[in-house]
Amino acid sequence: MAKGILRKLLLPKEEKFFPMFEDMAELISKSAHLLARIIDHNEPAKQEETFLEIKHLETKADDIVHQVFDTLDTSFITPFDREDIQRLTSKMDDVLDYINATSQKIKLYKPKKLLPQYRELCLVVVRGCEQIRIAVLELHNLKNPDKINNACVKINELENIADDIFHQLISELFDNETDPIELIKSKEILETLESTTDRIEDVSDILKTIIIKSA
Repeated sequence: MAKGILRKLLLPKEEKFFPMFEDMAELISKSAHLLARIIDHNEPAKQEETFLEIKHLETKADDIVHQVFDTLDTSFITPFDREDIQRLTSKMDDVLDYINATSQKIKLYKPKKLLPQYRELCLVVVRGCEQIRIAVLELHNLKNPDKINNACVKINELENIADDIFHQLISELFDNETDPIELIKSKEILETLESTTDRIEDVSDILKTIIIKSA
């Protein structure tokens, strides 16, 4: 009887993690779509509001990170290992940080043009973030992890695609850009954008670890 009462008291703490994970994944997906909007509309007037939106979402993500860690500190029962909760939360936050960093570099560097190929790499980021969202929605169902596994496989495939696109873009940039300042600007923006796909893969790696431990 006492054990049953104790479990009821503690269980809500466990259940609170899933909505926070899902909120974080939703913010990541929204931010990726906003970044694509910036790249589509290379006009300062149209971009300025979107820069602010991404920064706002990044701040909201930081708040969720604090909520997760605070909940972790007061929870006896967790849905999976505490270390993995910390790592998953931090790695998801990293994705949004890199999306925001790409956005801010575009804002501060003010490149004369955003190469059309930027969109190709950004779309990989958008698709990878969507796979994170799909996987996170399934974290409550670790006994049947097929959807999470499928999302992780797709993220790995997308990261490989991103590497190929990135190297091709860098090659074209050095071949075609004659202004050294613009070359440096574009190179740094591209590098940050490509690094975002690496951070997405980091999330996938944590998800796979969680699945293995839960098997």
